[in-house]
Amino acid sequence: MFTLYGQNSAVWYPEFHYSMGIPGADLAKRFGPHLGIGGGLNYQAGSNNFNYGLRYTLYFGSEVKEDVLVPFRTDFEGLLIGFDQLLSEMKLRERAFLIQFSAGGLIPVSPNTSSRKSLKWQMACGFYEHKIRFVDDARSLPQFTTAMLKGLDRLSNGIALIPSIGYESLSNKGKFSYYAGLETVFGFTNNQRSFHYDLGISELGKSRLDIMLQFKLAIYLPFYLGKHSENIEY
Repeated sequence: MFTLYGQNSAVWYPEFHYSMGIPGADLAKRFGPHLGIGGGLNYQAGSNNFNYGLRYTLYFGSEVKEDVLVPFRTDFEGLLIGFDQLLSEMKLRERAFLIQFSAGGLIPVSPNTSSRKSLKWQMACGFYEHKIRFVDDARSLPQFTTAMLKGLDRLSNGIALIPSIGYESLSNKGKFSYYAGLETVFGFTNNQRSFHYDLGISELGKSRLDIMLQFKLAIYLPFYLGKHSENIEY
């Protein structure tokens, strides 16, 4: 007698994921490498290898290539003049998020024993947004109001397509499960600000192709629906 786990059992599995990657196309002209953290919820039908997922990811990075503060900087080390007439610094950071719905399939690579080990492929569609974030640690630059920063932050957003492929190990006993893979985000975005104060021009609605190439690692906590094991005797 032996036991087959996970036969004909649907499963819901929340996930927590971490990603790291590099930008491409128009995004590479604005930002450097990025990190991402997020979560989601996945569903896999019990009668086939199709799966679905809904995820949210927050991205952040420390390299901003477009210095939108150039017109306001002094000649002394590129610093800014604060309200107290002393030199101060404004840091520029990358901030972005992605909401996506995915669908895909599994290609099993090992027998169903204590876990389902598979190659996992997915295609996702979502909404992607990115902008420049301003950090005034000393709070000494009140002249950069919220309204003014909107004219400098290069806010862009739009539809995204996200193909991915990776390796998944999903426990049939509700224990530790994980995924590791590669994904590419193709963001078809548009500039959302009516005027760039640093350039003195408008690029409202200008189309962009923003690409992110990234490695993703996810941890799952599976919850099976109904009976998820059966005994077979020979």
